[in-house]
Amino acid sequence: MPIVNIKLAKPALSKEQKAELIADVSELLSTKYHKAKERVVVMIEDVEPYDIGFGGESVEKIKARTQK
Repeated sequence: MPIVNIKLAKPALSKEQKAELIADVSELLSTKYHKAKERVVVMIEDVEPYDIGFGGESVEKIKARTQK
């Protein structure tokens, strides 16, 4: 049973976009890797920009700096 965990930085995708992403990932694993689609688990997690960092700085701060 493949388990795919996708973490996305907010702003999050819409419900419709998430449903499409789940369907696309499931289809890819089914067609390319011959996994039973009904056994594919896809989990999407939205992550706040202040919970993600690059080079010791949060994404929130990086975005604020670049928007000035």
